[in-house]
Amino acid sequence: MRRVAVASLLALAGAAALVLSAFQPWYEKSDPRSVPIADLFQGFSPDRTATTGTSMMIPLAAGAAIAALALLVRSRLVMLLAGLVALATCVLWTVQKALEVAPASFDITDLHTGLWNAYGGVLLLLIAVAVLPPRRA
Repeated sequence: MRRVAVASLLALAGAAALVLSAFQPWYEKSDPRSVPIADLFQGFSPDRTATTGTSMMIPLAAGAAIAALALLVRSRLVMLLAGLVALATCVLWTVQKALEVAPASFDITDLHTGLWNAYGGVLLLLIAVAVLPPRRA
Protein backbone atom coordinates (compact mmCIF):
# COMPACT_ATOMS: atom_id res chain seq x y z
CA MET A 1 0.00 0.00 0.00
CA ARG A 2 2.92 2.33 0.73
CA ARG A 3 4.28 1.87 -2.83
CA VAL A 4 0.92 2.84 -4.28
CA ALA A 5 0.86 6.02 -2.18
CA VAL A 6 4.43 6.95 -3.18
CA ALA A 7 3.72 6.24 -6.86
CA SER A 8 0.54 8.30 -6.66
CA LEU A 9 2.37 11.27 -5.16
CA LEU A 10 5.13 11.01 -7.77
CA ALA A 11 2.62 10.78 -10.62
CA LEU A 12 0.56 13.70 -9.34
CA ALA A 13 3.67 15.83 -8.91
CA GLY A 14 4.82 14.87 -12.41
CA ALA A 15 1.43 15.69 -13.93
CA ALA A 16 1.36 19.02 -12.10
CA ALA A 17 4.85 19.85 -13.37
CA LEU A 18 3.74 19.12 -16.94
CA VAL A 19 0.73 21.39 -16.67
CA LEU A 20 2.77 24.11 -14.98
CA SER A 21 5.43 23.92 -17.70
CA ALA A 22 2.83 24.75 -20.35
CA PHE A 23 2.45 28.22 -18.82
CA GLN A 24 6.14 29.02 -18.37
CA PRO A 25 8.71 30.14 -20.95
CA TRP A 26 10.90 27.41 -22.42
CA TYR A 27 13.32 29.46 -24.49
CA GLU A 28 13.60 33.24 -24.48
CA LYS A 29 9.97 34.42 -24.48
CA SER A 30 8.55 31.31 -26.15
CA ASP A 31 6.11 29.13 -24.26
CA PRO A 32 4.19 26.01 -25.36
CA ARG A 33 0.94 27.93 -25.79
CA SER A 34 2.45 29.87 -28.71
CA VAL A 35 3.97 26.86 -30.53
CA PRO A 36 1.72 24.93 -32.94
CA ILE A 37 1.86 21.14 -32.63
CA ALA A 38 2.82 20.93 -36.31
CA ASP A 39 6.05 22.81 -35.56
CA LEU A 40 7.26 19.86 -33.50
CA PHE A 41 7.41 17.81 -36.71
CA GLN A 42 7.97 20.40 -39.46
CA GLY A 43 10.33 22.84 -37.78
CA PHE A 44 9.56 26.21 -36.25
CA SER A 45 8.06 28.85 -38.49
CA PRO A 46 7.54 32.48 -37.49
CA ASP A 47 4.56 32.63 -39.87
CA ARG A 48 2.50 30.09 -37.95
CA THR A 49 0.62 30.98 -34.82
CA ALA A 50 -1.17 28.71 -32.40
CA THR A 51 -4.43 28.84 -30.56
CA THR A 52 -4.87 26.91 -27.34
CA GLY A 53 -6.48 24.03 -29.25
CA THR A 54 -3.59 23.69 -31.71
CA SER A 55 -0.70 24.52 -29.40
CA MET A 56 1.97 22.34 -27.89
CA MET A 57 0.10 22.68 -24.61
CA ILE A 58 -2.29 19.93 -25.79
CA PRO A 59 0.18 16.99 -25.66
CA LEU A 60 1.50 18.21 -22.30
CA ALA A 61 -2.02 18.36 -20.88
CA ALA A 62 -2.79 14.99 -22.48
CA GLY A 63 0.24 13.47 -20.76
CA ALA A 64 -0.97 14.83 -17.42
CA ALA A 65 -4.51 13.55 -18.03
CA ILE A 66 -3.26 10.11 -19.05
CA ALA A 67 -1.17 10.01 -15.85
CA ALA A 68 -4.29 10.76 -13.80
CA LEU A 69 -6.15 8.03 -15.65
CA ALA A 70 -3.27 5.64 -14.96
CA LEU A 71 -3.64 6.31 -11.25
CA LEU A 72 -7.36 5.63 -11.38
CA VAL A 73 -6.93 2.29 -13.12
CA ARG A 74 -3.57 1.67 -11.41
CA SER A 75 -1.88 0.68 -14.62
CA ARG A 76 1.87 0.85 -15.13
CA LEU A 77 1.44 0.61 -18.90
CA VAL A 78 -0.88 3.61 -19.03
CA MET A 79 1.49 5.56 -16.76
CA LEU A 80 4.36 4.69 -19.11
CA LEU A 81 2.27 5.95 -22.03
CA ALA A 82 1.75 9.26 -20.21
CA GLY A 83 5.48 9.61 -19.63
CA LEU A 84 6.29 8.78 -23.25
CA VAL A 85 3.78 11.30 -24.63
CA ALA A 86 5.31 14.05 -22.52
CA LEU A 87 8.88 12.91 -23.24
CA ALA A 88 8.25 12.87 -26.99
CA THR A 89 6.86 16.41 -26.80
CA CYS A 90 9.88 17.68 -24.87
CA VAL A 91 12.45 15.93 -27.05
CA LEU A 92 10.82 17.01 -30.31
CA TRP A 93 10.70 20.61 -29.11
CA THR A 94 14.34 20.50 -28.02
CA VAL A 95 15.50 19.03 -31.34
CA GLN A 96 13.50 21.54 -33.40
CA LYS A 97 14.75 24.45 -31.29
CA ALA A 98 18.35 23.28 -31.63
CA LEU A 99 17.92 23.05 -35.40
CA GLU A 100 16.33 26.49 -35.53
CA VAL A 101 19.08 28.33 -33.66
CA ALA A 102 21.87 26.29 -35.28
CA PRO A 103 23.51 23.55 -33.22
CA ALA A 104 26.67 25.57 -32.68
CA SER A 105 24.82 28.39 -30.93
CA PHE A 106 22.37 26.22 -28.96
CA ASP A 107 23.38 26.32 -25.32
CA ILE A 108 21.68 24.40 -22.55
CA THR A 109 21.91 27.44 -20.28
CA ASP A 110 19.50 29.30 -22.61
CA LEU A 111 16.66 26.97 -21.65
CA HIS A 112 14.15 28.31 -19.13
CA THR A 113 12.19 26.83 -16.25
CA GLY A 114 9.26 25.63 -18.33
CA LEU A 115 11.32 23.04 -20.18
CA TRP A 116 13.10 21.94 -17.02
CA ASN A 117 9.73 21.52 -15.29
CA ALA A 118 8.50 19.42 -18.20
CA TYR A 119 11.57 17.17 -18.14
CA GLY A 120 11.26 16.92 -14.35
CA GLY A 121 7.60 15.95 -14.71
CA VAL A 122 8.55 13.25 -17.20
CA LEU A 123 11.20 11.94 -14.82
CA LEU A 124 8.68 11.80 -11.96
CA LEU A 125 6.20 9.92 -14.16
CA LEU A 126 8.83 7.38 -15.16
CA ILE A 127 9.88 6.89 -11.53
CA ALA A 128 6.20 6.42 -10.66
CA VAL A 129 6.04 3.64 -13.28
CA ALA A 130 8.92 1.88 -11.54
CA VAL A 131 7.45 2.32 -8.06
CA LEU A 132 3.82 1.47 -8.87
CA PRO A 133 3.22 -2.19 -8.01
CA PRO A 134 1.42 -4.36 -10.55
CA ARG A 135 -2.29 -4.91 -10.05
CA ARG A 136 -3.35 -8.06 -8.30
CA ALA A 137 -5.73 -10.28 -10.22
